[in-house]
Amino acid sequence: PSITDLTGTTGIITQNGGTGDLNIPGYKGYVLYKITSSHEAWIRVFVDDASRQADDTRSEGTDPSPGGGVVAEVRTSGLNQSVLVTPGVMGFNNDNPRTNNIYLSVTNRSGSSTAITVTLTVLQTGE
Repeated sequence: PSITDLTGTTGIITQNGGTGDLNIPGYKGYVLYKITSSHEAWIRVFVDDASRQADDTRSEGTDPSPGGGVVAEVRTSGLNQSVLVTPGVMGFNNDNPRTNNIYLSVTNRSGSSTAITVTLTVLQTGE
């Protein structure tokens, strides 16, 4: 396998501070190296939808619960900004049965209603 970029776009997130869910087709196991966002945003990556939903009430700047299913989170501050995840972090799909979905939650911090495109730079480690 080689390092690749996986991309997905939210629907319109209607307000500054609004949050949208995003599923990016990917791999059952992966190493995450970088997250790029088309607009200013707070982006969280999860192992499954249940973990994403359980994290809905957590505020930015608050650590996730231990074992809460958060793979990584970043805060971008401009257009098309990339944030390196160093060292790379292992992620996986926790669905039963496993799927290729990578689950994200994206909070719009751009100041206006917009769709946000997120690109994950990953290395496949599982089928």
